[in-house]
Amino acid sequence: MKGGSILKSIEYLNHILIRILNLVYVNFLWVFFTLIGLGVFGIGPSTYALVSVCRQWILGKRPPVFQTFWKYYKESFKESIIVSFVYAIIGFVLVVDLMHVVNWYIRVALIIVCFIYLLSLTYIYPIMAQYDWKGIFFKIRMSFLFGFAHLQYSLVLFLFIGLSYWILTRFLPGVLPFFGISFLFFTITWMANQVFKRMEMKEQFNSDQIIKENQDEKNASFEVS
Repeated sequence: MKGGSILKSIEYLNHILIRILNLVYVNFLWVFFTLIGLGVFGIGPSTYALVSVCRQWILGKRPPVFQTFWKYYKESFKESIIVSFVYAIIGFVLVVDLMHVVNWYIRVALIIVCFIYLLSLTYIYPIMAQYDWKGIFFKIRMSFLFGFAHLQYSLVLFLFIGLSYWILTRFLPGVLPFFGISFLFFTITWMANQVFKRMEMKEQFNSDQIIKENQDEKNASFEVS
């Protein structure tokens, strides 16, 4: 019995170490493919590929990492570049405005806009990986709606990420180059997946309720007749 528990502990530790190594590996792939895309042309497709690989892990799948990353990198290359450009331009404008605006009314309004921007930025790539919707700006709009509709999840996510990176920066800064990006997007993808499942369960419940109400109406009309 004791030997069995030790083996289970070793297997569990091995499982954790493999997860960590995979995070290090995809972090390296993200950096590499971002650089070969000259940064501005590589960061969008690399982030989409990273989120898509993380999504496969969260769903319990274990596909070959490099082949899967490369597949997703090519899959939505053009759209990912456009999305990254849109968010980069908006982010640049917001930062410049915050640096130069002195009126506190406008500054508060800008901070609110920045929060909305952050919500959308958080969910855009998980939405691209999860749903086969058409239209970039439709996906951007939905990314904000998903984040705002489940604001409590988004706030918990921001708090967890902020606290985690504060601890890592304070006590283990040497690990950040190895999985600083992959850990961030794995966390975002995991939380986004919880939001998506909750939304889908709610839609299924509403659909079942409509079907039940229609059936009850048919039964009532049949009894009357």
